[in-house]
Amino acid sequence: MSQEQITVQMNLNGESIQVDVPANMTLMRFLRDWMHLTGAKNGCSSGHCGACTVIINGKATRSCLVSMAKANGARVETIEGLAKDGQLHPLQRAFIEKGAVQCGFCTPGMIMSAKALLDSNPAPTVDEIKKALTTNRNLCRCTGYIKIIEAIQLAADRIAGRVPAEGEIPPDNSMLTETAIRMVTGRQIYGDDIYLPDMLHGKILWAAYPHAKILNIDTSEAEKIPGVVRVITAKDIPGKNQAGIVIRDQPAIAADRVRYIGDGVAAVFAETPEIAEAALQKIKVDYEVLPGVFSPEEAARPDAPTLHEKGNLLHHAAIVRGDVEEAFKQCAVIVEDTYRTGFVEHGFLEPESGVAWPTEDGGVVLKIGTQCAFDDRIQLSEILNLPEEKIRVIQIIPGGAFGAKEDLLLHQYLALGALLTGRPVKMVLTREESLRVHVKRHPAWMRYKTGADKDGHVLALEAEIVLDTGIYCSLGMDVLENTVVFAAGPYYVPNLKIDGKAWYTNNVLAGAMRGFGVNQIAFALEQQMDKMARTLNIDPFTFRMINALDVGLPTAADHIMEEGVVSIKQTIEAARQAFEGIQIPKGNGKKIGVGVASAVKNIGFGHNIPESAGAKVELRADGKVIVYASQHEYGQGALKGLTRLTSEELGVPMDQIRVVGPDTALTPPTGPTTASRQTFLTGKALVMACEELKEQLFTRAADVLGSEPSRMRLQGSKIVDSETGQGVEISTFGERFLFEKTYIPRKTDQMHPVGVASKYGRPDFKSMVTHYCYAYNTQVAIVEVDEETGEVKVLKIISANDVGKAINPEAIVGQIHGGVMMGVGFALSEQFIVEKGINLTDSLHKVRLPTADMTPEIIPVIVEVPHPEGPRGVKGFAEAPSLATAPAIINAIYDAVGVRINELPADKKRVREALLALKK
Repeated sequence: MSQEQITVQMNLNGESIQVDVPANMTLMRFLRDWMHLTGAKNGCSSGHCGACTVIINGKATRSCLVSMAKANGARVETIEGLAKDGQLHPLQRAFIEKGAVQCGFCTPGMIMSAKALLDSNPAPTVDEIKKALTTNRNLCRCTGYIKIIEAIQLAADRIAGRVPAEGEIPPDNSMLTETAIRMVTGRQIYGDDIYLPDMLHGKILWAAYPHAKILNIDTSEAEKIPGVVRVITAKDIPGKNQAGIVIRDQPAIAADRVRYIGDGVAAVFAETPEIAEAALQKIKVDYEVLPGVFSPEEAARPDAPTLHEKGNLLHHAAIVRGDVEEAFKQCAVIVEDTYRTGFVEHGFLEPESGVAWPTEDGGVVLKIGTQCAFDDRIQLSEILNLPEEKIRVIQIIPGGAFGAKEDLLLHQYLALGALLTGRPVKMVLTREESLRVHVKRHPAWMRYKTGADKDGHVLALEAEIVLDTGIYCSLGMDVLENTVVFAAGPYYVPNLKIDGKAWYTNNVLAGAMRGFGVNQIAFALEQQMDKMARTLNIDPFTFRMINALDVGLPTAADHIMEEGVVSIKQTIEAARQAFEGIQIPKGNGKKIGVGVASAVKNIGFGHNIPESAGAKVELRADGKVIVYASQHEYGQGALKGLTRLTSEELGVPMDQIRVVGPDTALTPPTGPTTASRQTFLTGKALVMACEELKEQLFTRAADVLGSEPSRMRLQGSKIVDSETGQGVEISTFGERFLFEKTYIPRKTDQMHPVGVASKYGRPDFKSMVTHYCYAYNTQVAIVEVDEETGEVKVLKIISANDVGKAINPEAIVGQIHGGVMMGVGFALSEQFIVEKGINLTDSLHKVRLPTADMTPEIIPVIVEVPHPEGPRGVKGFAEAPSLATAPAIINAIYDAVGVRINELPADKKRVREALLALKK
């Protein structure tokens, strides 16, 4: 497809170039597709994320907004041009040293904006840094901005000579350092950065309506377009046309009916993305539009259209313990209210992307940003009608995930495209497509009634929870279970009546997102706790301590707490102590408020779902160690955590350890990296494998040296006696040693059998889930509220988290920062609006993710209550820092101005309306 060409000259990273390019090409596409300078990341193509930032004539500029015609004659600097003579720029080095890199996708754009700032302002203040990043719309969903700001300050001081020049980056692990270097130099490879020989490009045709019958699909005109190699529809699926993590209730490709606008109807594979896109427009689909269901209220009506064979109710869960009606009669205070939260977008910076290619044995290889490599393979095996061993899934570190990269989305199209064309294929979603199709956080309607006696003991809790799960199950069943099981939070309440329902609708499907249902119920429950405490005139810390779970007390699901499994009191006390040590700022004409909230969330799936994880440890004769593990890295610090665990167990320096995985051909089978479970599970398997290695090799070495195994240590290529210094070469016993272990966590019903009454009385369960580990979090928010405009500014957040044992403190702090900022967005700004099945939120700008200027001071408090079975006492915790932020902020707003916000987000419009209503 010919396009008008123009001649463009520019200075690119100090080199003069002249090129003939299509007239409509953007600078970003030129840099990426023509020059393969992939540091300018494509996060949105609309100037809303800043990931593609370069410097043009000294100014930070989003390259997706610049046409090649406008770039003519310009001086362009990209991230690839910053490092000189093999030496990192001070900004790049500072980003590594300060831990300002997590998934790394936004990092090149952040660094280029920072360089432009420092070139014009060598000594920026924190507010000036925030303003520069916000003005250029540089978004980060992982780090929470604080470490980025600190890195920019450090680089500024070094460049100006205000602090000594940096030394070497600490070589704690060569692999980790190299990964970080790739991220800060723009060389880290994501799905869209892969260019394979003879590669085709795929595009998907999405449903035109949220609910309709497919009468006919005519692809003939699309197939005639030169450059189109293959058009794929459901009829090309050789196996089962089904997908779904828990229930296979979703078509891999829609065949006779579409149920939401994210259903794929066909896919085109062509020589260029432009040809594939043009071919989509030539596919003719005849529909018969059907009545839709667009809310749980509509879904529950007797005359509602039936969306699935089983009906419109996905799942019902309930817990009843004691007698709430009788207990309410004993209460000195009773509080009842309703609360709402809407769809929430994950906001990862990298849209979904991946590549696939066929293998000589009739199989296929996928490289994709996933959280579930082995689960992906199982589903693909069913769709492709291939044995699992012929399908290889390799995880690419994605540019963020937060739960949204668990479901099949591109996988089936990539695999079919590669198998049916016999060529490598690549697919990259636009930001609009990504927002259209992937899962969101569940909207929730919650009614709570709670009561406490005069001494502050909560005696009764009644809750009704209704979720909109969208059109397919995804993980909606499990999210509902979580909302019910944790509806009483981290507290012991003797009398419970909790009922939850998740309904199918023709809206975008809802699934896993950081917090997995707890964020919604914490928003409701913690306001109830605040209201009761205020009525009884008990301070919020003490009120929570009175009711907190402790050893010997049961959760709502009747899991009797053990030492090391419960630690909510420790986080409450840690938050209280941190709060007592800070000074509350003055309001400067605005109202200041303080709010407290606590929360708990499961680690792992629970007793009703089998769980295990494997790890392999390879020791080579030269003393180097390779770990094979399927814990998926997506910015949360998985690689570093596993490396440090190995280092501590084997006594081997971190720079001698390399981690491989996830790769279904190389690493042990392990379930999804979700539910904050993998550090606990894979970490435990890794420790077990290291112990096996030491037991076998140290015993053999001790026999040779006439010593004891307990005195043996690894030292370079030798095993040495720590007392005598004598050693034996590892090669004495062989060149390579491989040890593999699988860890299966203890069933919680072995701790307290399911269905057997504890001394607190047997609850009645519609369903029940208990867990081997929990994450606890308490937060304090200090906010400033403008009574005229309704604008809320978060000034400080204290976030106390129990991590069991802090083996990776830098990553823990980073997760706290990022989780808190995600909670700030949930509380104050983020929205995803769906009307009649149509997503009105179709850009990152409309999602209203938190920007750098919203960043408060965040005070991380690390609490360590070792888990009795965790690897070195470690617990999972990555989701916990996001749980209590929103309710703490909402409680602080009430403390400041006396209004309750029962529906999120508490943006200035909603707060102002509440303030005006208060005055009436």
